[in-house]
Amino acid sequence: MQQVKDPIFLKKIGLRIRELRKQRHLSQLDLAVLMDNHAEQVGRIERGELNVTIGTLQKIAEGLNMSVSHLLAEP
Repeated sequence: MQQVKDPIFLKKIGLRIRELRKQRHLSQLDLAVLMDNHAEQVGRIERGELNVTIGTLQKIAEGLNMSVSHLLAEP
């Protein structure tokens, strides 16, 4: 099965994550620690360079103390 990688969609998700992270006054490193991950990966996600899994979105949402549906909601 081939992965679908829509750069515009990935960029929109990344920008949404960055916006929510900054609203909570978290650095990329802070969020990475909350996710049990690396700050480099958070940066790549925010720039739309990674096609994130549902599991990763769940970890991000938990790190930001919200649901995945709120994370993906249009602002």
